[in-house]
Amino acid sequence: MVKGFMGKTHALLSIALLCMCMLIPVGFLENTVWLLKDHVLFFIIGIVVTSGGALLPDLDNTKSFAGSYLGPVGSICTVFMQSTSTIMWNLIHFKGDRHPSTPHRYFWHTLIAGIGLTCILYFGVPSNELTIIQNIQELTFIGFLQKQAIVFVLLFVLFTAILLGSNMVLNKVIKAFKLPKILTYILPVLIIVYMFFLDYNHLKILGLCIGLGYIFHCLEDFFADTGVPLLWPIPIHNQCWHRLKFFVTCKTGSLANTIIDIIALIIDIVLIILVFAWR
Repeated sequence: MVKGFMGKTHALLSIALLCMCMLIPVGFLENTVWLLKDHVLFFIIGIVVTSGGALLPDLDNTKSFAGSYLGPVGSICTVFMQSTSTIMWNLIHFKGDRHPSTPHRYFWHTLIAGIGLTCILYFGVPSNELTIIQNIQELTFIGFLQKQAIVFVLLFVLFTAILLGSNMVLNKVIKAFKLPKILTYILPVLIIVYMFFLDYNHLKILGLCIGLGYIFHCLEDFFADTGVPLLWPIPIHNQCWHRLKFFVTCKTGSLANTIIDIIALIIDIVLIILVFAWR
């Protein structure tokens, strides 16, 4: 079985990395994720979406939290990701590559996949100040699907990321304060409704958050005990799917993993305070 960080570890680390990006107000970041800090509600949604995006790569695993939580939708995503990963391996591999026992952590754990998804969800969405509802009113629903298919893809991915991210963020709070479990369903519904009143410029930023969370996941698995083929298809040691890993790694569920979770949570809190303190 291929092991990596737990879902909550990916979520916590990705939130920290997102905040670090927000604290670097230069170039591309200044005009995108930097804008998350303009409104507290939009920032919270950005955190939720980034957390969910950080869980998406593991949908290529039949035993992932993401797949089991999403139910039939998760199963469809898993079948699609495993099939495409297998196809990519069969199309492009070298003699030094061992045939994978599972498609998990192959194509969908590469930087190319993460960067490609980010470009689609950000650059594929038109820039304007109209909301989804206003666009549907102008184009009709069928026209909207035909002319803005990428927006529809963004909404689907946002839907899955919001479900995963809100559950990951809220579960711990609900258990700690013994709150009603129904809150895990109320928050994603409210966020999804809120999305329809956001203009495209803000939707693009949420799409970017998903992409960043996805890329962060792949980079974080560089420190996991089994590594990840980050640089595919660049050949390394006569292998197209060579797994790269740091010289110090962490096993899933180990004491080191728990310590990383605690440290990451503290860093998240500190960075979030710095984000709003730096105006």
